[in-house]
Amino acid sequence: VLDALTDCKQKDNILVHCRYLNGHVLYPFCSLDQAVRMDNKNYDPGLGTPLYDQSVVVLGTVLAKTKEFSDNGVPVRSVTLLLTDGADQSSMRSKAHDVNTIVTDMLKSESHIVAAIGVEDGYTSFMNVFKEMGIHDEWILTSSSNESDIRRAFQVFSQSAVKASQSAVNFSKTALGGFGG
Repeated sequence: VLDALTDCKQKDNILVHCRYLNGHVLYPFCSLDQAVRMDNKNYDPGLGTPLYDQSVVVLGTVLAKTKEFSDNGVPVRSVTLLLTDGADQSSMRSKAHDVNTIVTDMLKSESHIVAAIGVEDGYTSFMNVFKEMGIHDEWILTSSSNESDIRRAFQVFSQSAVKASQSAVNFSKTALGGFGG
């Protein structure tokens, strides 16, 4: 995703942020050239998935950052990807409905895209989980758990994020079309 964004025309106007669903922030909002690459040294998949709690946190973080720009008269759009290899585990404060409320409000503004990728775990219906969270069907992808399929899902997301970053007109078209548009 970082490579795709680095190759796009708007790269100097893009900020990125990475929060793992276990609550660890890999990097706060920063320019593309400051982003830390995810690897097996900075990511531990065994720390659990409080999917709803952390989705509320990351979406709130995106909203705060976009409000900061908007309040200063800077046009801003966001694309957020939620990626998980399982259903919610251990959320203590939030439910799918809470995420749905935030996603619905974000989408009403027509300046946000919220996408999701579910990596097959053998028993989670990611379409149902993400729909309950308010994510539209056209912005939901599922992938098998093999490396090439996961890379393909990231490629699809990357292409959509680059397309959305090109201009306000393309952003609106991309938002409406989802991964296929």
